Amino acid sequence: MSTEVRHFLITSDGGIREFTPEQAAKVAAGSSRLPELADRRVRYLQLTVDDTEVGEIRVQTAGASVAFDAEGRVSDAGPPADEETITRFEHDAVVQWALRDVPAVAPTFH
Repeated sequence: MSTEVRHFLITSDGGIREFTPEQAAKVAAGSSRLPELADRRVRYLQLTVDDTEVGEIRVQTAGASVAFDAEGRVSDAGPPADEETITRFEHDAVVQWALRDVPAVAPTFH
């Protein structure tokens, strides 16, 4: 039973990339570059999965917009603009990916 925070970047071309907490902290601090995102703005989705309650999983998400400078370092982060919102499909894809190792239970019919 634990609480886990997952970090994802979503690009305008449909790419989704997950980062470990350590990688995400280095990127956010500017000590790690992402040259492939130089001079680009992408969407960020943070997912918190909490399974500390027996028989229950809680999932919380938060989104942001992140800009990178010419060297691929974070230069700005904040709330996403209307045209930068994370689609329901992208949101659900990230949630399903994060929960992929949770055992599926067959539905109960009454």
